[in-house]
Amino acid sequence: MSLIRQAQAGCEDSFVELFERYRPIIYRLQGIYYLRDFDADDWLQEGRIVFYETLQRYDPAMGVTIGAFFKKNFENAIKSHLRKQAAYKRRCLVGAVSLEAKIAEEGPDFQSNVGQWAPPADQQLLVEEALSTFRGDLSKLEQEVFGEYLKGAELEAIAAKRSQPTRQIRYAYERSRRKLYQNLRFIQK
Repeated sequence: MSLIRQAQAGCEDSFVELFERYRPIIYRLQGIYYLRDFDADDWLQEGRIVFYETLQRYDPAMGVTIGAFFKKNFENAIKSHLRKQAAYKRRCLVGAVSLEAKIAEEGPDFQSNVGQWAPPADQQLLVEEALSTFRGDLSKLEQEVFGEYLKGAELEAIAAKRSQPTRQIRYAYERSRRKLYQNLRFIQK
């Protein structure tokens, strides 16, 4: 009987052996995402829970390896935690950090990096989701016009290149801008 089947049947040793094989997936995703108040033990615990659920739902006939299936499930679980952190009701709690914690974490000179800013992972995730929705909302003409505009081309130059009226190109650009705004407006603080 395969190790996966043994673990699915309830063999604890098989589960532990399999989990140890796929533990690096947890560490890799821990390096990508930041979950507030999650320490190394929390990451491993969440990984064990998701791995157990993955094993219960895994079927080799799906055409995917257990590792790929676990990685996708674990990444989805982490993204779910990020969404909970970014929930509007708890937004004020996510950004709150005491001065003592800030000094303990970054040292007494933490204000020297005030001019440097990188978006938090949860905000980055929301922007990526909005942009993927945005691309799907655009017509072929809107995609091409907006893409050329982002590369620095003037609307008149795009119209001349496509042999189309400037008015038509301008309308396509305005529609794409409006759609982008609609997809990103919920992210603004």
